[in-house]
Amino acid sequence: MSDKPRGLLLRLLAGTWRTIDLSRRFVVNMLFLLIVLLVLAALFAPKAMLHKRTALVIAPNGDLVEQYRSDPGSRALAKLLGEEQPEVQLRDLLKAIKAATTDARIERIVLRADTLGGAGMAALREVADALREFRAAGKEIIAYGDSYDQRQYLLAAQANELYLHPQGAIVLEGLARFQPYFREGLQDKLGAEVHLFRVGEYKSAAEPFILDGPSPEAQTADLFWMNDVWQRYLSDIGSARGIEPEAIAAGIEQLPQRLAAQHGDLGALALSEHLVDGLKTEDQVRDLLVERGVADDDNHSFRQIDLESYLGFVNGENLHIGRQDTIAVVVAQGEIVDGEQPPGTVGGASTAALIREARENEDVKALLLRVDSPGGGVFASEQIRREVELTRDAGIPVVVSMGNVAASGGYWISMNADVIYADPSTI
Repeated sequence: MSDKPRGLLLRLLAGTWRTIDLSRRFVVNMLFLLIVLLVLAALFAPKAMLHKRTALVIAPNGDLVEQYRSDPGSRALAKLLGEEQPEVQLRDLLKAIKAATTDARIERIVLRADTLGGAGMAALREVADALREFRAAGKEIIAYGDSYDQRQYLLAAQANELYLHPQGAIVLEGLARFQPYFREGLQDKLGAEVHLFRVGEYKSAAEPFILDGPSPEAQTADLFWMNDVWQRYLSDIGSARGIEPEAIAAGIEQLPQRLAAQHGDLGALALSEHLVDGLKTEDQVRDLLVERGVADDDNHSFRQIDLESYLGFVNGENLHIGRQDTIAVVVAQGEIVDGEQPPGTVGGASTAALIREARENEDVKALLLRVDSPGGGVFASEQIRREVELTRDAGIPVVVSMGNVAASGGYWISMNADVIYADPSTI
């Protein structure tokens, strides 16, 4: 009697298992079939075409960075959730402009620099140089913006024709630096003693903890680099727009009087100062581009391609298959701190490991270290510098390319390279 219930239970369990196993196989097979269908669809689908007389629309949305601050998976998820942190890689922007310069299918660039977020002066000058080379190739740049700050305007000024919304403004202010100081609060009110060890009179990073205001040395240093960067900015703008730098500076100094002469109309002021070529709304600029280019009747606009899509074409047309000699690129962007760190911060351990990995790769014939860092931790900086030194001693050429900033530890990790390059506006 007792064997029958047990036999029934075993048969029941066996049947359940077969059902689960069958379901598992069905799901796996369906997923495999779906993947096969997607691959076949990608292989045999009609490829998108990049037609002649296309305008490349460059509207960099977000901060201009050396590398993304998150991995591709995190960026894709954030985009799906509507939590994307807009960023544009400097290398992508430069690659697209350079490719478009010699691409017979690209007739002109349409530049919307007013969508750009934060950007350093050295990076902006690199993009401006690429835009000038595009124009030198005999191609046209048309820029439009609702309003421009002075970073955005440096790029827009490179255009053949620059248009501003009639209700827009161009805000040129100069450079400034603001720094809070804590000595009174720390020492007088909290009774805290600050012991600071520093080398040199111009090492002012920790001055806020021991002073109530900037030291004469800090003021001298700040005024030196800010005046240098600002005068170069005025020269770049003046050269692009055909205006004497002194005239631009005078316009900033006399802004209240000149604005009053235009009855408070900032757009009219920009036009009178020759900062723009005309005042137009976005739809008027679109009509102008339709007239000069090729109409896209389906989208009621002009034939165009955006930056991301164009990069897809460029990358797809320049695929490299198989092993080949490689130049390794390591980016050191952000503050230098100890340990393993994500992109956007320079980790002593993680960045040193990247350099070591490049050195130990037999396909790597040279190392490019791109530095955009204000410095940071002493030990972390030394970890990275030592790996640079070992790489050079191993016979692998090391080149440092400096971005917006290479200060303190940022210079320390660079100094053992074979060659160091910097923009005149690199700090």
